[in-house]
Amino acid sequence: MARPDPSTVTAVVLGGGHSRRFGQEKGLATWQGLSLVDHVLQRLPQPRRGTLLVLRAEQNDDWTGRDDVNIIHDHAAHEGPLRGVIRALDHLRESHPAGWAWVVACDQPLVSADLLRAMLAEVTPATLAVVPEWGGRLQPLTGLYHVDAGARLRTCQEQGETALVRALETIGYQKFADDTCRQYDPRGLGFMNINRPADLNELERMLK
Repeated sequence: MARPDPSTVTAVVLGGGHSRRFGQEKGLATWQGLSLVDHVLQRLPQPRRGTLLVLRAEQNDDWTGRDDVNIIHDHAAHEGPLRGVIRALDHLRESHPAGWAWVVACDQPLVSADLLRAMLAEVTPATLAVVPEWGGRLQPLTGLYHVDAGARLRTCQEQGETALVRALETIGYQKFADDTCRQYDPRGLGFMNINRPADLNELERMLK
């Protein structure tokens, strides 16, 4: 596989969770005057091929009516990010069979565009995914995925796997090491996802 040019990479934002711990659609929660998902969208790399937003079909109509994203639905997106990644890569494969996607969550308001772009340099002919590691843990929702990874991940799911990290261990991935991540996001703030309203206060504290 050739190393992709950023302008050919699609951004995928996962927003299909139930946000039970947050108490409302957290992607639509306001922080510093913008919704969390708008923070994410503003920080994604430019240029890029486009943006997919993966939602449950029954989700709040407030998500719709946007001209900056292509909304696709997954009736079982609430089952976890593995489902959302598979749905997005399957959709992308139909129009861009050799394509790549940056995959992020809708509740990562400080996601680093520089880090996402830097992962492109790690692509080798055998690469299906590039996944950062931070603090000794994989961060698959700040990852780079080839569309061919979708079929491999779907096979894992059909065999009963529900966790994205374990599925990636099965299909293989290129690790973007912790010390390399620090060159682009020194404090790892881009990996911080918002699960509860109190997390927004913590984020404010960290930014001081």
